[in-house]
Amino acid sequence: MNMTNNLYSLIQYILYGDFGLLTIVPYFLFRILFPIITAFYLLQLFLIESNLLKIMSSKIDKVLKRFGLSASTLLPLLLGFGCITVALGALQLTSNIRERRIAQILLCMIIPCSAQLVINTVLVFQTSKTYLIAYIAIIGLMFLMFGFILNLCFPEHSSHQNIYCKKYKYRYYFTMPKLFPLLYKSFRSSISFLIETAIPFAVGNIIVSVLYFYGFINKLCTFTAPFFCNFLHLPADSAIIFILSIIKKDLGAASLLALFANGSFTDAQIFVCTVMLTLFVPCLASMIILFKHENKLITAGIWVLCILLSLIAGKILSSLLILPLPY
Repeated sequence: MNMTNNLYSLIQYILYGDFGLLTIVPYFLFRILFPIITAFYLLQLFLIESNLLKIMSSKIDKVLKRFGLSASTLLPLLLGFGCITVALGALQLTSNIRERRIAQILLCMIIPCSAQLVINTVLVFQTSKTYLIAYIAIIGLMFLMFGFILNLCFPEHSSHQNIYCKKYKYRYYFTMPKLFPLLYKSFRSSISFLIETAIPFAVGNIIVSVLYFYGFINKLCTFTAPFFCNFLHLPADSAIIFILSIIKKDLGAASLLALFANGSFTDAQIFVCTVMLTLFVPCLASMIILFKHENKLITAGIWVLCILLSLIAGKILSSLLILPLPY
């Protein structure tokens, strides 16, 4: 009888709990992710088919070179705001190893994927517009700063200096694309993205719900509570956010959304967590792509550097914004 009751309670929690298949999953997929990812694909297709991306690339090539990049890396960087894994795959077509390496590091360390970006933006916007502006400013500043540092760390060889000068001798003109084909393509792309995202996201939520139901997450939170409470001044529940982000970034962001809905975090703690999640390690799929194509030592270095960067940023922000929590 007890086993039947436990199984029924487990199913109820999987369906309607904090990470429920019928609560947080459809809310995240259809109300948050779908409209914004559709708008992203629409913008991306408009830039490509109108030749604006090529025009922009030729205009800002000199600016990008100050950060060790070129126009050939612009589209993969933009793709990173959709999916880091896809962007890392697209970067393999870039022939310049130095530029590819710098772009890979920036994608893994700074740029949030669409799912994470959407949730982070919604969360920070719900807390304060000031925090939203601060979030954009911090991430933008860190992108510029690390781009400049990486440009110095990976010096350019003379053989690569004039590769892209020949590419942009052609003059591109703006062409207004037809609206309905753009809408159709963006809608179809967003549906495909949603289908690909829904299954792993739902499976991840089921696993998390089971772990929560049987107390494993609570034990992990208890074990890591001294660090999150004393060092970062965050609630003990913060542990699950970062653990899930290692597997998939949107799971970590979705767990933060659920905890925010429960009132577990203050506005300042939400802001600190969103910044830390953005700078935290890339998801497992991205790390597999990076491990496959990049030097293994550099891949491990990127992973460790992301953790250190996230913790340092979190410590600085929490010291400025958050009072210590009693443990």
